[in-house]
Amino acid sequence: MSDLGYFDPATVRRPDDDYAAWRAALSGESPPCYADMPWCGYFKMRDRRGLNLGKAANKRPVVACAIWRGEDGELRAEFAKSPVPVDRVWPWCAKHPVSYEDYAHWHRHEKWPGGNPS
Repeated sequence: MSDLGYFDPATVRRPDDDYAAWRAALSGESPPCYADMPWCGYFKMRDRRGLNLGKAANKRPVVACAIWRGEDGELRAEFAKSPVPVDRVWPWCAKHPVSYEDYAHWHRHEKWPGGNPS
């Protein structure tokens, strides 16, 4: 925290560890979340596309998404196995980090370990 009483984004993330905030969130911490500073990591969120758009929020399926840094240094995102712009999933996914193992399980089976969340 800066002397001014707010988090300085320059000190929140180290460029050598894009996954630090995701790991912190996964362990139960509450790292700062800024709309213009996505975390790399693995997440789940409700699918609002197509036929799911008209459904009540709790009836929409929960799907996997990820954010990572590509070889060119640019952030990339994936939502339900499809590439999407990062701002399609960030910052909404930040509240729901999942382990890489759970993310991979969803990609193999299109369901979450222990069943789909309701």
